[in-house]
Amino acid sequence: MNTLTVRTEDGVELALHHLAPDPSASARAVLLVHGAFTSHAVWLRGGAAGSGLAWFLRARGLDVWLADLRHHGGSAREPRPRTWHFEDTILHDAPALVARVRGETGGAAPVWVGHSVGGAIGLAYSARDPAAAPAGIVALGTPGPVLGPLRRAMALLTIVTCKTLGRFPARRFRMGSEDEAALVLAEWMAWNARGRWVGADGTDYLAALGRLRTPVLAVAGAGDRMFAPADACRRLVERAGAASKTFVVVGPGLDHRGLLLDARADEQCWPLVADWIARLPSPARPPAWMAP
Repeated sequence: MNTLTVRTEDGVELALHHLAPDPSASARAVLLVHGAFTSHAVWLRGGAAGSGLAWFLRARGLDVWLADLRHHGGSAREPRPRTWHFEDTILHDAPALVARVRGETGGAAPVWVGHSVGGAIGLAYSARDPAAAPAGIVALGTPGPVLGPLRRAMALLTIVTCKTLGRFPARRFRMGSEDEAALVLAEWMAWNARGRWVGADGTDYLAALGRLRTPVLAVAGAGDRMFAPADACRRLVERAGAASKTFVVVGPGLDHRGLLLDARADEQCWPLVADWIARLPSPARPPAWMAP
């Protein structure tokens, strides 16, 4: 696996990892974007050679790229607490990563595959700038802002923890391998606790989803009753204006992390993702003079 460095418009260096494609691979590129408390390693089931959704998609003939968002994996860490905001991942990380993959693969837009908040970032980025959207968006366990009392209480507790400590100690709480930058996680939680995804400049990302024409596949785990319940995932994809949008509940037994880490996902979830990507229109390439 090769690793490239991508520099965002606000000067943050991100790690972008590439699985060398099979010589018979198609031109279709996929960009895998992790969720909270983890890194690109979640797509590799922690790093086992040949394991994980990344290798599964490679075996299906796709050109696989794995991103580390800011403050995760091999990417730059926050220089001081409370420097970065959640919207930075939408305004800076997403366009830089998509542009680099396009540049490395001849100019065709990749398919964005995101888990949890990684799916939300792809949807929000595409809704804000539909002309720059990926060729398709797969959102695995990505909920809309539908919060019952327990989920709302957890969101508020997370916000308090982030603002008190200047970070979210996910490793200490055994919630994952990566601690979170305070305002990145706190602001994402606040968007959902308020029921509105509104940016600093007033952009209403949920409303903007109505302009989205990119095909969307949303997948929920039947066993995920806390982080991304099926109803919350369904309501989010329903907001997309795309003519082609699909919502599927997979399981039984697959919970939020299980969509990527449970051995049953190999048969209950991943083939569905690969088949959906295979049915997308062939990647259109811009004229050479327009390629990034």
